[in-house]
Amino acid sequence: MKFKPFDELFVLELGQAVAGPYIGTLLADLGAEVIHIERPKVGDLARHWIPIRGDLSFYFGVVNRNKKSITLDLKHEKGKEIFFKLAEKADIIIENFVPGVVKKLGVDYEAIKKVKPDIIYCHVSGFGQDGPYRDRPAFDQLIQGEAGIISYTGTRETPCKINVPITDLLASMYGIYGILAALLRRERTGEGMEIDISLFDCAVTMMLNLMNMAIVEGMGDEELRMGTKYFLATPYEPYPAGDGKLVNIVVATEWHWKEFCKAVGLENLVDDPRFATNQERLRHREELEKIIIEKLKEKPRDEWIEILLKAGVPCGAVNTIKEVIEHPQTNYRKTVVDVEYPGLGKIKLFNNPVKFSEFEVEVRRPPKLGEHTEEVLKSIGLSESEIEKLREEGVV
Repeated sequence: MKFKPFDELFVLELGQAVAGPYIGTLLADLGAEVIHIERPKVGDLARHWIPIRGDLSFYFGVVNRNKKSITLDLKHEKGKEIFFKLAEKADIIIENFVPGVVKKLGVDYEAIKKVKPDIIYCHVSGFGQDGPYRDRPAFDQLIQGEAGIISYTGTRETPCKINVPITDLLASMYGIYGILAALLRRERTGEGMEIDISLFDCAVTMMLNLMNMAIVEGMGDEELRMGTKYFLATPYEPYPAGDGKLVNIVVATEWHWKEFCKAVGLENLVDDPRFATNQERLRHREELEKIIIEKLKEKPRDEWIEILLKAGVPCGAVNTIKEVIEHPQTNYRKTVVDVEYPGLGKIKLFNNPVKFSEFEVEVRRPPKLGEHTEEVLKSIGLSESEIEKLREEGVV
């Protein structure tokens, strides 16, 4: 196995659900030893999310590949002692409890810094470690509402959420960004750092040009909610083809518009003043949509895609989840891989999407609850009899 960039990093993860643990997953993909610390008997709350087969929550599985799991009661004094022993050799600690919890437990940044001065300590929370909303409950659904995502997504009549935990995943990406910056700084200065990641902050920045459309153009959220349509251009959306499947067409320039018209047999529209420019097409969107829909009924989706791609017009399919899993590009790039899980055989997990020239990311199955407790405790000098006593006392 070739060198991996994080193969000397030791990471403690006081995380559950998605936003905190996914940071650990991305570090583990690149070689870090990530210890997912869970409550004895209960574990990460994601272990109880469907679908569940045997002892595996597949939700937990897709977020926690390549890690080790230990159980540890941080409310117990002996549990806290063990955590500090682990922290002494840790490079990074990740936590995504409600703000204030780690301080109450006595394992916050200031406490850890006394035994590990150069620790990088990353907090992930709904609204951040300060501010008037600091103590509010925070799940992706709630953050999507507070950050406006639900208000500007959907159709004019019906706002909707994005159907994946987008705010969790975005916060995880920013978490990695922050940790990498802290690691670089530590390499140069020898100093650690505390990092504060807020799902809300990250989600607000996702608005991009929507902010300008609201404050500069004066558009309301209901005007910006256009379903699969795009407020900046048309045709720039999926249309039903003759077989009922959707062909996704993106006319991004005037050149694309002319080529699109020629390719589908609507040359007469090129000189039509209603559609001469993108601005005019937006003004006459409904009229244009009717014409395009009627025309695209003439051929099936895949035939239209072939015709349009040959003409240089950006387009593609609107695939179902199963079609994406079986997609030729998914298979070729190994974006989804099969991994053996005890008692279940092969399960599907996501691969790390970044490709490196010098090594290939290995995808290992998610850990069973507390699977590595004994191994990790022995690594800090505890004997089998001491570990057994800790089990009896409910510490691990």
